[in-house]
Amino acid sequence: MEDFLDRIACLFAKALVFALERLPFEARLRFGKTIGHLVFFFSKKRRIAYTNLKAALGAKLSARERWKTVYDHLGHIGQMIAEVMSFRRLTREDIDQNIKIHHLERFEKLLHSGRGGVLITAHFGNWELLQVVAGLRGTPIHVLAREQKFPRLNEFLNKLRETHGSVAISRGAGIRSLIRALREKQLIGVLGDQSAGKTGGVILPFFGRRTTVPTGAFELAQRTDSFILPCFMVRTNGRQHEIHIGEPLKDDPSLEASARVEFQVKQYLHVLEDFISRFPDQWLWENKRWKYSWDRKIVILSDGKAGHFKQSEVVAGMLSDFKEFHSRSGLQFETERILVEYRSKLHRTALFLLAFLMKPWIQGRIRWLAPFFTEETQRAIEEVNADFLIAAGSGLAPVQMLLAQETGAKKIVIMNPPFPYSMTHYDLAIVPAHDGGKVPRKTFRSVIMPSGYQACDRTADVRLLETKLGDGRRPKIAVFLGGATRSYDLTVSDMEKLCSILKRVAPRAGDFMITTSRRTSVHVERFLKSTLAEQPVCRFLVIASEENPSYAASGMMGLADLLIVTEDSLAMISEAVGTGKRVIVLSLGEGDLPEKHYRFHQILSQRGLVTLSCLADLEKHIGELLNKPAFPVLRREKETLSERLGTLI
Repeated sequence: MEDFLDRIACLFAKALVFALERLPFEARLRFGKTIGHLVFFFSKKRRIAYTNLKAALGAKLSARERWKTVYDHLGHIGQMIAEVMSFRRLTREDIDQNIKIHHLERFEKLLHSGRGGVLITAHFGNWELLQVVAGLRGTPIHVLAREQKFPRLNEFLNKLRETHGSVAISRGAGIRSLIRALREKQLIGVLGDQSAGKTGGVILPFFGRRTTVPTGAFELAQRTDSFILPCFMVRTNGRQHEIHIGEPLKDDPSLEASARVEFQVKQYLHVLEDFISRFPDQWLWENKRWKYSWDRKIVILSDGKAGHFKQSEVVAGMLSDFKEFHSRSGLQFETERILVEYRSKLHRTALFLLAFLMKPWIQGRIRWLAPFFTEETQRAIEEVNADFLIAAGSGLAPVQMLLAQETGAKKIVIMNPPFPYSMTHYDLAIVPAHDGGKVPRKTFRSVIMPSGYQACDRTADVRLLETKLGDGRRPKIAVFLGGATRSYDLTVSDMEKLCSILKRVAPRAGDFMITTSRRTSVHVERFLKSTLAEQPVCRFLVIASEENPSYAASGMMGLADLLIVTEDSLAMISEAVGTGKRVIVLSLGEGDLPEKHYRFHQILSQRGLVTLSCLADLEKHIGELLNKPAFPVLRREKETLSERLGTLI
C-alpha cells in the first residue's frame, strides 16, 4: 500500500510540474497563492500557527493581525511550492531581475577566504530557492535535505533541488559528504530553526521559551574550521525576493567545545528572532516548535471561592514539583491566577449555554466574551497564554473550554464538571469519589480533595503561631468552622454546646484553638468573640471576616494533635486528612447539605480516615482519639495523581 501511495504522490508531483511549467510565471504564483489561501480555511494547522504566534509575539500583534499573518503565510507557502515546481525553468536572468541581494560582499569575502562555509538559514521565506540562486550564480552548495516519507517522491524533489548544480544530501550517512565538502573548502546549506527533539541539541530560549536547538551544523563548522554565515530570503511582492546576508557568527576557540557551540547558537537565534519579528508571515509557524519546552505556563482560573482556588493551587504546585523533562533538568513553571468575574448571574447562565456554539470560532475572537465578563476579567483572558489551564467550580467550565481553544492549553478540571461539559474532552479530571454523575473519560478518582495532597512544611507557620501564643501549654485541639452552604448553616445554639464541651474537656484533653471561615455567619462570630475571647483554655481564636493571618490554619494543623472540622467544609476536611493526624468530622447546624457531602463523609469513615461525630458524642470521641495513634497519609493516592500529572508534561 505504501509503495502504491508513493507512486501516486510522485506522479502527482510530476503532473503538477508539467502543468505549472506551461503557465506564465505570474499565473503559477497566483495559482499557488490561491491554493494556500484555500488551505487556510480547512487546515487544522492554522490553529497551531495562531497559538505559536500569540505565544511568541504576544501583544505585538492583535488577534486580527495574527489571523491575517497566518492567512498570508499559507498564501506564501502556496507560492513557494509553485516556485519549487518551476526550478527547471529558472535562469540567471530571472534571478538578477527578481532577487535583490543585500551585503553580497560579506559572502564573497568569506568565499575567497580559503575556508569552507556553512550557510545557515531557516524555514523562512523561500528557503528552497536559496540553493538555486547560489547554483545559478556559480557557487553551488551541498544541502542537507529532509528525507520524505515516500522514496520516489523524495528522489524527484531532490532532482528539482539539484537542477542548477546543488547537491541534496540526506541525514545519516550523508553527513560524511558534508564533512568532506567543508574540508574541501566548499559550501553547505542547513536549516537551523527546528526542534532538536526531546534529547538532542542544546536547550536555549527561543522567543522567551527554552527549547531544544540543533547543534550539528555548528559542530561541523568547528571540526572543519569553517565559517558560519546566516542568510535569509524574504518575499517582498509576488516573485520579488530579497536575500539578506548577515555578519558571520563570531567564534571563541578559548571556550570548551559545548560552550563554544552554545555561544554561536545564541547568535544565530538572536538573528533569527529579529527576522521573524520583522517578517512574521514568512516563517513556518504551523510546526509544533515548542513541543519540547522547559518553560511552562500554568493559568489558574478562579471563581473567587477560596476553597476552589486552593484545590487548583495545590494541583499547580504538584505540577511545578517536576524539575525534569525527558531526563533533562531545568524544567520551570510560571503560575498566573485569573479571577473570573461575570457581570451577573444571568451573564454566567448565558455563557454556559452559548459556549458550545462559540467554541469552533472563538480562537482569535476572545473579544466576543466581553459582554459576559467585567472589564478586568476580559482584559486578562484576552492576554492569556497557557500550557495548562486549571479550574475548579461549575461556573468556570465554559471559560476554561473556550480559553483552551484559544491557547491550545491542556485542561485540568477539579471536581466533576457540570453536564454537558462532563461529556467534553479534558486532559485530566480530578474527581473525588463522592462526586456523582458521568465523569470525563480521562478521570482520576480520589478519596479526598486535592487540598489534602498539599506537600506542606508547616514548620514556619507553627513557629509563628507559637510566637503568637506565647508561653504556656501547647494546644492539642484545633477546630475549623465552616458556615452557610445552600440551605445549611451553623447556629448559635450549636456553638453554645460546642464551646461548653471544649471547655469541659480542656482540663484533661488540652487547650484548644478555633478558626472560622468566610462562610461563617456574623451571629456565630459575635457569639464566639463574646464567649471565648477571655477564656484561658481557648488559646487562639480567628474571626476570618476580621483578621485571618496566613499562618493560622496551617499552623493550627501543624501544632494540634486532634483536628475537628465541621461537616460542610469538604476542602478543609481533605486538608486535615492529608496531615495524617486524627480527624473528627462534626455534624451540627441546621438544614441539609448536598448529598455528595454525606457520601464524602461515609467514604472517609469507612476507610478509617475520619471519625464521624455529633455534638452528643463529641466529648467521648475526643477522649478516645487523643489516645489513639494517627493514621497514615494517603501517600499512594497522591503519588498516583502525581504520575498522572507527569504524563501531561
